[in-house]
Amino acid sequence: MYGEEERGLGIWFKDGIENILLAIDEANLDMVSRFDAPEVRIYRQGFAAAISAVATAFGIRYAPSRTTTGRARSVVNLPVRKWEET
Repeated sequence: MYGEEERGLGIWFKDGIENILLAIDEANLDMVSRFDAPEVRIYRQGFAAAISAVATAFGIRYAPSRTTTGRARSVVNLPVRKWEET
Protein backbone atom coordinates (compact mmCIF):
# COMPACT_ATOMS: atom_id res chain seq x y z
CA MET A 1 0.00 0.00 0.00
CA TYR A 2 2.67 2.50 1.04
CA GLY A 3 6.34 2.51 0.25
CA GLU A 4 8.73 2.48 3.19
CA GLU A 5 9.58 6.14 2.65
CA GLU A 6 5.91 7.12 2.98
CA ARG A 7 5.27 5.34 6.27
CA GLY A 8 4.85 7.19 9.51
CA LEU A 9 5.53 5.79 12.91
CA GLY A 10 2.20 3.96 12.91
CA ILE A 11 1.28 5.47 16.27
CA TRP A 12 -2.29 6.43 17.14
CA PHE A 13 -3.14 8.40 20.24
CA LYS A 14 -5.99 7.20 22.42
CA ASP A 15 -7.73 10.57 22.13
CA GLY A 16 -7.58 10.35 18.34
CA ILE A 17 -9.08 6.86 18.34
CA GLU A 18 -11.77 7.98 20.76
CA ASN A 19 -12.67 10.92 18.50
CA ILE A 20 -12.86 8.64 15.46
CA LEU A 21 -15.15 6.21 17.27
CA LEU A 22 -17.35 9.07 18.51
CA ALA A 23 -17.64 10.48 14.99
CA ILE A 24 -18.57 7.08 13.54
CA ASP A 25 -21.09 6.50 16.32
CA GLU A 26 -22.67 9.94 15.88
CA ALA A 27 -22.97 9.44 12.12
CA ASN A 28 -24.68 6.09 12.68
CA LEU A 29 -26.97 7.49 15.36
CA ASP A 30 -27.94 10.34 13.03
CA MET A 31 -28.88 7.84 10.34
CA VAL A 32 -30.86 5.45 12.56
CA SER A 33 -32.66 8.27 14.38
CA ARG A 34 -34.56 8.95 11.16
CA PHE A 35 -36.28 5.54 11.19
CA ASP A 36 -38.57 3.86 13.69
CA ALA A 37 -38.51 0.17 12.85
CA PRO A 38 -37.52 -2.93 14.85
CA GLU A 39 -34.89 -3.85 12.24
CA VAL A 40 -33.23 -0.45 12.63
CA ARG A 41 -33.11 -0.82 16.42
CA ILE A 42 -31.53 -4.27 16.04
CA TYR A 43 -29.01 -2.85 13.54
CA ARG A 44 -28.16 -0.04 15.99
CA GLN A 45 -27.60 -2.54 18.81
CA GLY A 46 -25.19 -4.51 16.64
CA PHE A 47 -23.42 -1.35 15.52
CA ALA A 48 -23.04 -0.20 19.13
CA ALA A 49 -21.64 -3.63 20.04
CA ALA A 50 -19.06 -3.35 17.25
CA ILE A 51 -18.01 0.15 18.36
CA SER A 52 -17.78 -1.14 21.93
CA ALA A 53 -15.53 -4.02 20.86
CA VAL A 54 -13.16 -1.68 19.02
CA ALA A 55 -13.12 0.75 21.96
CA THR A 56 -12.35 -2.09 24.38
CA ALA A 57 -9.47 -3.22 22.18
CA PHE A 58 -7.92 0.22 22.66
CA GLY A 59 -8.69 0.41 26.39
CA ILE A 60 -11.49 2.95 25.96
CA ARG A 61 -14.71 2.49 27.93
CA TYR A 62 -17.74 2.84 25.66
CA ALA A 63 -21.16 4.02 26.86
CA PRO A 64 -23.54 3.43 23.94
CA SER A 65 -25.96 6.17 22.96
CA ARG A 66 -29.61 5.49 23.47
CA THR A 67 -31.18 3.74 20.52
CA THR A 68 -34.15 5.43 18.95
CA THR A 69 -37.47 4.10 20.16
CA GLY A 70 -39.80 6.93 19.25
CA ARG A 71 -40.28 9.24 16.32
CA ALA A 72 -37.34 10.34 14.23
CA ARG A 73 -35.20 12.90 16.02
CA SER A 74 -32.59 15.35 14.92
CA VAL A 75 -29.05 14.75 16.16
CA VAL A 76 -28.98 18.37 17.34
CA ASN A 77 -31.53 17.48 20.03
CA LEU A 78 -29.68 14.39 21.25
CA PRO A 79 -27.72 14.55 24.50
CA VAL A 80 -23.94 14.63 24.24
CA ARG A 81 -22.36 11.37 25.40
CA LYS A 82 -18.97 11.30 27.07
CA TRP A 83 -16.44 8.48 26.88
CA GLU A 84 -14.61 7.31 29.95
CA GLU A 85 -11.13 5.84 29.97
CA THR A 86 -10.51 2.60 31.81
